[in-house]
Formats: sequence, structure tokens, C-alpha cells
Amino acid sequence: MSTVEEHSADNKAGEDLGDDGYVDMTFTKELRKATKDVHNLTDVLVNAKFAFALSDDEVWYDGLLAFYELYKFFETRLPERLLPKELHRAEAFERDFAYFYGANWKDTYEPRPVVKKYLEHLEKVSAQNELLLFAYAYQMYMALMSGGQMLQKKRMIARKLWIFPKGDKEEQQKQAEADAEVATANAASIGMDKEDLEARPMPAQVTICPPGCEATFFPVKINVLKAKLRRVFNSQYGSFDDELRAAFIEESRNVFRLNLEVVRTIKGVNRANLKKLAIAAIFISSIYLAIKLATK
Repeated sequence: MSTVEEHSADNKAGEDLGDDGYVDMTFTKELRKATKDVHNLTDVLVNAKFAFALSDDEVWYDGLLAFYELYKFFETRLPERLLPKELHRAEAFERDFAYFYGANWKDTYEPRPVVKKYLEHLEKVSAQNELLLFAYAYQMYMALMSGGQMLQKKRMIARKLWIFPKGDKEEQQKQAEADAEVATANAASIGMDKEDLEARPMPAQVTICPPGCEATFFPVKINVLKAKLRRVFNSQYGSFDDELRAAFIEESRNVFRLNLEVVRTIKGVNRANLKKLAIAAIFISSIYLAIKLATK
């Protein structure tokens, strides 16, 4: 029997196997479809805003600071059955801030107004139903384990911090192949096509942790953590009635809308982008001048 057939046979009832094995993606696909438009809009705007700026320390740490209160809120309000402790990031954020801003960073720290407004909304959502608060946590931690991994890696490469430990490339290749096998099995079980898989590939995990880079570093394999969080999601979402499911989807859409407001407050982006463009312009001009001189 093939790997895909084994997964299908063992999971006819939608049961999950192993910490890093098969996860039924039916509900995940339903939620993704319901949030696709706002998710894609967020991706486009974030990529446009941070095209050149993420290697700039001021931009990176201000971005972490902007979202820090949200992660701390989830970790103090949601029980472990909804948010496993392996996912908690607030303390890692704080260590990064101490590295960049200094040990006394909290003395001058004040959450920005848009974040306070966001937290007020989360308070109301939490009071209504903690499962609706989980809608925010689910999207935010998945984002940290997907886009957060890719952004940190690009930043570390740009700042020449990404040095592969011995054997790391081979390990990552094996992990990528394992992830692809699981993704293919999941896709086959719910009729996903190739485009769906390529649209959201499993990012290569940040496997080293230089000082100041803890926020996106997970000691546990990303595919294990994602599988665990998806199981939590499946166990809750599958038991919702139509009214709660509709409310969950609406709050899941609100995550992206509110996050965009926070992203707009991140400092230093324009300065960093202009600096990068200026360097690029100088570099291109130098090449052009060298070619002109060489052809004379």
C-alpha cells in the first residue's frame, strides 16, 4: 500500500496520527477559503511596505514591538488546551527587546494607540467566547511559523547572520522532503490541487538563533507545531454549530484587517527603503560607469 493510501485508510474518520504526521485539512481548507481575500490583501501590502526594509534592525524590532502585546495577551488568556505552551513567544520577544533596546526597555515602553484599540477588541471577543479569541491566536501563531520564518531568514541572510551549521543543509533537505510527503498526502485526501500546495509551501525553518533572533526561533520542528495547532483547531471547529462557525470565520477575517492597522504604525520603513534604494542606485550607476569606461 502506498503512503497516501495508508494515510487515507487510517484516517477515514478524520483522526490524526503522530505529532508530525497526517492532519485532516478539511476544516483548514474551509477557513483558508473564507479568509483568502483579506489574507492575500495583507500579503500584498506587507510585501510592498517591507520590500527592502526588513534587514534594518530598527524596522524589525519595532515590528516585533508592535505585535508583542497581542502574543502576550493570547498567552495569558488562553488555556493550554487551546494554546500549547511550546508555542508561547512573549518571553522570547522580551529577550530580543532586551538585546536591541537594552535591559531597561520596559521603562520607556508604551503600547501604541492602535494596539490598545486592538486589545480592547480582544477583551470583548474573549468575554464573549474564548473560542473566538482562539481564532486570532490560530492565525497569529500560524503566521509566525510561516511568514515569520521566511522574513527572519531573509533578514538574517541580508545581515550575514545566516551561517549553516555543519550538516544543516542536508538536514533541511530531508525535512523539506518529509514535509512535501505529508503535504501531498493531505492534499490528496481533500482534493487539493498543485496550485494550493505551491501557494503556501512549508517554509524552511530558522534553525539557528543568534542573539536578538529568538522571536521566530522554535526549538521544536515547525511541522510538528503546526500539526499540533491544527489538531486543536480541528477538535474545536468541528464541533461548532453554524452560528459559532460563522462568528469564528468573521473574527478570523478581522485578524488580517486589524493587523494591517498595526503594520501601518511600524517605524523606520520609509527611511530604510530609501536607504536601500539609494545604495542600489549607486551600485547600478557604478556598474554603468565602469562599463562605459571599459568600452572607451
